[in-house]
Amino acid sequence: MLTSRDYSKYPFTVEAANYVAELGFKLDDFSDPSDSFSSRVIERAAERIKRAASDSIKYAHPDVEENRVDILSFPIAMVMMKDIGDPYFQRRFALHEAKKASSCLRDGNIETIVYIAQKNFKWKIITEKSGDNKLKLRLDDYLKNTSRFHEDEWKLVNRQLEDGEVYISKADAARLLQEEIREHIESKFQSLSEAELPPPISEKVKEVEAFLQEQRRGMLGEKALGEVDRQAFPPCIVQLYSQLLSGRNVSHIGRFTLTSFLLNVGMSPEDISKLYTSATDFDERLTRYQVEHIAGVTGSKTRYRPLSCDNMRTHRLCITPDTLCQRVKHPLQYYKLKKRNLKAEAERHR
Repeated sequence: MLTSRDYSKYPFTVEAANYVAELGFKLDDFSDPSDSFSSRVIERAAERIKRAASDSIKYAHPDVEENRVDILSFPIAMVMMKDIGDPYFQRRFALHEAKKASSCLRDGNIETIVYIAQKNFKWKIITEKSGDNKLKLRLDDYLKNTSRFHEDEWKLVNRQLEDGEVYISKADAARLLQEEIREHIESKFQSLSEAELPPPISEKVKEVEAFLQEQRRGMLGEKALGEVDRQAFPPCIVQLYSQLLSGRNVSHIGRFTLTSFLLNVGMSPEDISKLYTSATDFDERLTRYQVEHIAGVTGSKTRYRPLSCDNMRTHRLCITPDTLCQRVKHPLQYYKLKKRNLKAEAERHR
């Protein structure tokens, strides 16, 4: 069983939701800006969202007095994120909360892991009698939550399998539950109804929204390009880059071309992965894996180059070629030549 102290660690659980319902709080109860308790809840909810956006997963367990504030801040944060309506930051929030819960599970006792897995996610999981903190998990539960994992340690060939059950450690179970928790919270955003927010919450939403916009500018703006000179991009790359940042659909071959180009002109895999957050189908883990594969960090260890100009034309990615395009056969040639021309022009104007 979970205690009220556990609800702040695991606010996504059925028990935590029932506890909030028993408290009887409604959105209208947060209408008075002079109420110090409701103000602390709203402030804590905003803090949860900001921590998620900046990927700060440190968890400080609240004292007894603030425990109720912490528990109530989770549903308020969910309501605020629903009102903001940004799918990327909703996913970041879900991932942040899942990581935080996973960290608490890993540091806690094994009974809590088994209880949450069974009670909230219907896992068939039992503690192995050997007493070495090993657990046995039903195969389909294991496969469901490792489907997006690409590390060798999660492959079945590297696991002990017996009678349709996979042996896992306590740390493994906490990591697998992270996936369940993330998906569970994401699904709640889909089912959560939009509501008219009382003024203290709606004002805080404006503040949080401004913070998130600043975060996105930091990820997607010129800062993310680092030493890469956007002015030297060929027209085809400018087009793909602009489409991606505006959230428009970019074809698979277009994404490969843009990614491989940016890698070859010096942009890091991490910063390139951040560029894809504007995509409607953004999946952080999958995107990072694909970018690292093209970079030669994973998979075949081959670092890929973008398509040649001829192949770009074949795939209809050659857009509004300029006079410099006529002198090159590859986008990387264009970039190097344009960068040299820009440098020479800058020196002439000194």
